This record gives sequence, C-alpha cells and structure tokens, in this order.
Amino acid sequence: MPVRPETGLTFSVALRAILRQAPNVVMIGEIRDRETAEIAVNAAQTGHLVFSTLHTNDAAAALARLIDLGVKPFLLAATLRAVVAQRLVRRVCSACQRSYVPTPAELRGLVLPAEALKEADWRRGAGCPECHGSGFRGRIGVYELLVADEELRRLIYGNVTAAQLREAARRAGMRTMREDGLRKTLAGLTTIDEIAAHTVGDSD
Repeated sequence: MPVRPETGLTFSVALRAILRQAPNVVMIGEIRDRETAEIAVNAAQTGHLVFSTLHTNDAAAALARLIDLGVKPFLLAATLRAVVAQRLVRRVCSACQRSYVPTPAELRGLVLPAEALKEADWRRGAGCPECHGSGFRGRIGVYELLVADEELRRLIYGNVTAAQLREAARRAGMRTMREDGLRKTLAGLTTIDEIAAHTVGDSD
C-alpha cells in the first residue's frame, strides 16, 4: 500500500487501518520511528505474525534499535521471536574462477579452525568477458539468525547492551554473518576481501 502524506494516509494511519481488518500476517516495509515500532509490537502482542525490516549492523543491534525507538523492553521480550540479519556479497565468477592459496596477511585476524583450513577450497576470479573483468558474477547472501530463547528474553527485559545480547545468542548457537561468510569463502563461493568488507568482525 503506497502512502500519501498529503492526503493524510501516512505510514502509521495505513498500518492501523490494516490491523483493523484482523489479518493473520502483517508485513511492515520498515520500522523507522517510534509510532510504527509501537504499533508493530502491539500487533504482535495481540496475536498477529508481524514481519518487518530495520537498518542495523547485525541482528543483536536490531533489538537495541527498537528499544532506542521507544519500545518497552518487557514488550519486546514478550513478542520477539527471531531476527535475521543479512548482507549481499559478490560471488566468484564460475567461468574464470581459479584455486589459490591466501597469503598470511589475508588470513590475519580471521578466526578459522585448523581443520577448516586444511579442507578449504579458496577461489577467486581471474577476470573474463563473462564477468566484465571483475572476477565476480552475481551475489550471494550471508546471514545470521538470532532466536529469542529464555536467556535472551531475560536480557532484553534487563535492557542490556547489543554486545551482551550478541554474546548470549552466540552461546545459544547463533552463527554470525562473519562466520557464515567465512564458511562461504572456504567453499570457494566468495573471497576473504568481500567478507571483510561487508561484515563486522566477531570481536569488533
């Protein structure tokens, strides 16, 4: 539904009108202000399945962002189910890809187990007409999925920092975007430089 502020059809007015029709699932294009955030959380609290987007660096930062927008921590803890963070990185061109061995400088700062390095299939594109000389063709996603378990809900209720939320999610098994990206470099799908440029280090 496109909004028309000049006629009074704002984002929040449209969202309220949609909720009055009692849909089972609501997709909110983006939460960018307090009013929209509160409406979304209230909708989730009354049984609607709400999907939306936020602009943040990672999944844990989305929780801190919602609280910064004015959502009460106890309401967020009660309604949140999961947060998916994603980045798109360039994919190594399949037409001109070549195996190579990364330099120690390239590997510096990357947390990779020794057994993973032994099985790595490092690839990069040499550049060809198919990829216009770039060595890349197409893109793939790197993701992290933060699931709200009991410990995370308790931390959200306690209004802790995004770093503490991130660490709790990792203890519960969350694979970060950096970790997912490194798995894809080991499989030869993208490069170390791409992952370093588009994801935040897990110790940052």
